[in-house]
Amino acid sequence: MFSVMVQNAKTGTMIETPEREVAVINQTFCDMFDIPGPPNQYVGLKSNQLFLSHAPMLKDPARFLKTVESTVYSKESIVDEEITFINGKIYARDYIPIYEGHVYIGHYWEYRDITEKKKAECDLRKANKKLEMLSMKDGLTGLNNRRSLDKQLEIEWEYAQKEKEPLSFLLFDIDYFKAYNDTYGHIQGDECLKEVANIAKSVVFDEPAFVARYGGEEFGILLPRANQYEAIKMAEAIRQQVEQRGIIHQASDVFKCVTISVGIMTVVPSENIPPISIVHQADQALYEAKRTGRNRISVYSHHKEADSNV
Repeated sequence: MFSVMVQNAKTGTMIETPEREVAVINQTFCDMFDIPGPPNQYVGLKSNQLFLSHAPMLKDPARFLKTVESTVYSKESIVDEEITFINGKIYARDYIPIYEGHVYIGHYWEYRDITEKKKAECDLRKANKKLEMLSMKDGLTGLNNRRSLDKQLEIEWEYAQKEKEPLSFLLFDIDYFKAYNDTYGHIQGDECLKEVANIAKSVVFDEPAFVARYGGEEFGILLPRANQYEAIKMAEAIRQQVEQRGIIHQASDVFKCVTISVGIMTVVPSENIPPISIVHQADQALYEAKRTGRNRISVYSHHKEADSNV
């Protein structure tokens, strides 16, 4: 019954004597390694002769032969060791040293085809990766979203803290955007958001910047290793580009085209400052920019909040 079961098994099976002679081998094993002829003709042969003849089928034959020898030498069981063939097939290999009482009497090898399982796992990982990427993007503008910005902020904050380098954050929004929506409708409002997003992306194209839609008509830009002067320069470039684009906004009280107000915060991170503080302080500077007339940038100051207006 055992012999019939082994010979008809869908797993490749080979049992060796302590001297590495083949005692049992089934058709599935022969098929896996492209060994010709009926399996029984190999009983009594040294198993390493079979592997040496057919090792070129493996993606890494040298490693395969080495692990076989080391496994037999150690006589320690292994489970689900992956073996890849050049034809793309992937097998899981199990090894069990066989004892009768305390007497060592041979080796048991079993190979299972897990190609479809690995493909399904790979497809699932790709799908999850795609979903994760989509969850990090703003559906309207194609920019990173607030969630991804928060994650990136933690990464950049940790790096800047370690390297003792400055980190700048720009927070800007579209002036009188509610009035724009009320005047031109939400569809045109969406187009306006996309246009401003594209302007921001184009200005920071060659910079190590992280641009995101922070929410509604608000946008955030992380500028690693950028000092305050560089942050002001970047903010002013975006502000000018938006103004010069000339998107009509008759309902604006500051200009008859779409404009933005920008808040800036620059800091050298330290352990006693939470990362989110850079956002809060940029938001205070943004509030100051809007309070003092809009279509301008404002820099947060530790001594007097947002006292540097440009």
